[in-house]
Amino acid sequence: NVSFVGVLNYTLLNRYVVHGSLNAEGNSAMGRNERMGYFPAVGLAWNFQNEPLLEKARDKWLDEAKFRFSIGQSGRAPSGASVYLGAYVKGTDYMNMSATKQARMQLDNLKWETSTSANIGLDFGFFDGRINGTIEYYNTKTTDLLVNKSIPSSLGYLTQTVNLAEMRNNGIEITLNTTPIKTGNFRWDINFTFSKNKNEIKKIDGQVDENGKPLDDVNNKWFVGHPMNVYYDYVFDGIWQKDDDIANSHMPTATPGSIKLLDVNKDNQITADDRVVMQRDPKWISTVGTALHYKGFDLSADLYISHGGTIYNPYLTTFENGGDLTAKRNGIRRNYWTLNNPSNEAPAPNMTQAPAYITSLGYQDASYVRLRNVTFGYNFPHSLINKVYMQTLRLYMTLSNFWTKTDVQAYGPEQTPGDYPEPRTVLFGLNVTF
Repeated sequence: NVSFVGVLNYTLLNRYVVHGSLNAEGNSAMGRNERMGYFPAVGLAWNFQNEPLLEKARDKWLDEAKFRFSIGQSGRAPSGASVYLGAYVKGTDYMNMSATKQARMQLDNLKWETSTSANIGLDFGFFDGRINGTIEYYNTKTTDLLVNKSIPSSLGYLTQTVNLAEMRNNGIEITLNTTPIKTGNFRWDINFTFSKNKNEIKKIDGQVDENGKPLDDVNNKWFVGHPMNVYYDYVFDGIWQKDDDIANSHMPTATPGSIKLLDVNKDNQITADDRVVMQRDPKWISTVGTALHYKGFDLSADLYISHGGTIYNPYLTTFENGGDLTAKRNGIRRNYWTLNNPSNEAPAPNMTQAPAYITSLGYQDASYVRLRNVTFGYNFPHSLINKVYMQTLRLYMTLSNFWTKTDVQAYGPEQTPGDYPEPRTVLFGLNVTF
């Protein structure tokens, strides 16, 4: 890799700031015709708290007021050296004879993935630091995405690194820090963050149907107008019951106790067109933290909130995790359907095979609220510890992951199936400085 950077900064009257840069990067992983990438950026800032008109406000309550705007580009290269090069491996041909075959195409025109970002922000502070924070909006357009695209195996390969698609990514981030109470012996701090991000695919490869609508890539689960990170499957709509008119329904071959799917397009049949796109990432995340200090005592807590998004839970569907209702492995206890228990939550068990469309049971709301950390501590006074030649002595207790509220039926909403459960930790500590 090789990189060259040029930077220019200029400040006028301690109020107006201009920043410019040009980044030139070369990477051997790129195609031989696209080794170098050039990425400019410019930023403007206005420290309007320093305007003469706000002199009295600065003396009384205004600490900081800065408006900033930036626009620029950045590039991303694929991981690994010489990704563009073709590769050959020794193997056998269709007659099982020794042969050499191409394992990877040569990609002479593999380009840099380029992101163009615009950012508007406001930084503020009031009352000698009692209130401060940031409000920021960003909008990023990414072109020539570097992705490993699945391709038909008849071509001799399974995946290929390509430049594909155009993404739009925008959102808002808010940070707020406050000190509602500040006296001689007591202080109370509250901090808050909020982040909401939306990303969507604007186009994939430029192909359109007969009506001019951009074509989706169903095989790779890429859908124009939707996020990059999605699930694509049928929607669970309950369990067929004995009194249902199954014969005249959209699933006429179903039986009581089997999974009912949602007829999304209302054509009275279940086809591939009834599958829906489900966003995996949360709609927004937030944190709320607080800290109390009284003389030598302190108490702090941190609450994390993740709202929206979908998680696929294999503990409800797969044989390996005991979720396929074949009773061959231990799994989560389920309220499954029987003649005496006409449940609408899970289908009737089947020892010979998993129920049809069982994957539709695995999609759950990934929202959760978690109390991540709570710490209580005491700092011994200097007048006491100086007698034993100590500079500081602190005793504390920390609770980690002590409480989580979620509808996800697994070890935790952040856990990968098969991992160890997330521990609830109680930690006692002593810090001593001599």
